[in-house]
Amino acid sequence: MHAFRAPFRLFIIGIVGLILILAAIDILFLHKLSTPSDGFPAQLTTTGHAQQRGDIILGAALIGMGVVLVGSSFVDLLKRKPVVDVRDDGLYAQIGGKTPDVLIPWSEVATVTSTVESDPYDGATREILVVKVRDKTAVPASLAGAMWHGDELHIDAHDWNRPVTDIALAAQGAREHAMRPPPSASPSRPFEPSMMWETRVDVTTEQPVVPDASGDRSTEDEGKVDE
Repeated sequence: MHAFRAPFRLFIIGIVGLILILAAIDILFLHKLSTPSDGFPAQLTTTGHAQQRGDIILGAALIGMGVVLVGSSFVDLLKRKPVVDVRDDGLYAQIGGKTPDVLIPWSEVATVTSTVESDPYDGATREILVVKVRDKTAVPASLAGAMWHGDELHIDAHDWNRPVTDIALAAQGAREHAMRPPPSASPSRPFEPSMMWETRVDVTTEQPVVPDASGDRSTEDEGKVDE
């Protein structure tokens, strides 16, 4: 079982990035909504030159942020790479800072649960996947979208397209299956029934009836005449 980032959220991120790019173009060139520098477009004053430099810095920053948002949302929509995936060999998640792909083996996972936490910045509630790890060295030190709480790794799941409870249940089941000891090897023997029985059916047949010369019906024995 795996989960992707919700496409609607990615679409909204792309729209925000596009708005930032359009705002930067207006600040730098069009001045339809923004205030132009003093003396624009004929001869800029000293104050106008200072305002223009500020507009260039602001416009460049907005273009940079807009390109990053549009590019990241576009790439995520095209690639559709799962942000978390429950696999046979471990729990895969895109939480690495330098290398996004992280695989935590089931041997290093103690439990997998889910919870809801309050965002410290805006107070909104966020779904969290809680992975209790035995050895923290199995997870990269640089994280993105996750943080440590003691030996528990809290992975942000607020923008997943699947409920975090489903992922937690699937992960716990996969871990228990992977950690289950293999069955003891026993030589295979052909099946032998514990008892045998025989069924016998007795069928009785009737003698055919043959009519005699007088028209009376009799059996073959009665139709015989002594010579």
